[in-house]
Amino acid sequence: MVILVAGAGGLAVSHINDAGYWMFTRLSGLDVASGLRTWTVLTTLMGFIGFGMTAALWPLV
Repeated sequence: MVILVAGAGGLAVSHINDAGYWMFTRLSGLDVASGLRTWTVLTTLMGFIGFGMTAALWPLV
C-alpha cells in the first residue's frame, strides 16, 4: 500500500521535463502551453485519485 501511495504522489507532480509530457503533446498535436495545462491537470488528477483509492483500501488490509 505504501508503494501505491508513493507512486500516486510521484505521478502528481509531473512537469515539462517529463518524457511522458513530450510524448503526450507530440502525439496529440498540442503546443507547449496547451500541453502543459492539459498534462499538469491530468497527472495531478490521477495522483489524487490514486491516493484516494489507496487511502480507501488502507483499512481493508
